[in-house]
Amino acid sequence: MAGMIFLLTAWVTWIYSTFIMDKKSMYRWPIAMFSLIFIIIKDFSFSSYSLHLTVPSILMLAICYYLASRLPLKKQLHLLFTVFTLMIGYTGFLLFEMYDPIWMFIDRVVLISFFLFIFSYFVYSSSVITRILLVCLGTLQGDIIFALFLSKWNMPYIIGSKEYLDIISITIFSIIFINYISNITAITRMKGSKKMYH
Repeated sequence: MAGMIFLLTAWVTWIYSTFIMDKKSMYRWPIAMFSLIFIIIKDFSFSSYSLHLTVPSILMLAICYYLASRLPLKKQLHLLFTVFTLMIGYTGFLLFEMYDPIWMFIDRVVLISFFLFIFSYFVYSSSVITRILLVCLGTLQGDIIFALFLSKWNMPYIIGSKEYLDIISITIFSIIFINYISNITAITRMKGSKKMYH
């Protein structure tokens, strides 16, 4: 069922940030608050002119713009270029899928999530936050361009649909999980090398 992965991820994030995360962490309450907000607003949407948008996608876009604005200018310019590249690529992917859906031999949610993860990793291998910003901004803005394209033929399309939210949830979870595993591996190697020298 579309949207269940997003809902599950949001609940797990809220539980982790509320009950498990370090109480002294400055990120604890913002993460818990926004996770709960996303759970509450997941079914809300509205129409603006010929576009139909979900409220979670608008909130996600606003958060990403805010976080991107806090980056140094050099990083902002680089992020702008990479987001534009992903935006065009994602829009092209959706157009190609619409014209020739038979080539989608793998579940599209898994396939798109995999490509987004690989692309973000190669572009920003050392920064988790920038990787997440790249994926969210590039795909959301690509979704908007795709919707504008379809609106010329009065074809309905929901920007930030539940299926899209599932894709983003899987991608972000994969980015955070792989980064966590990498950090644990690095710490283990450091401890092992220290023991060798003692």
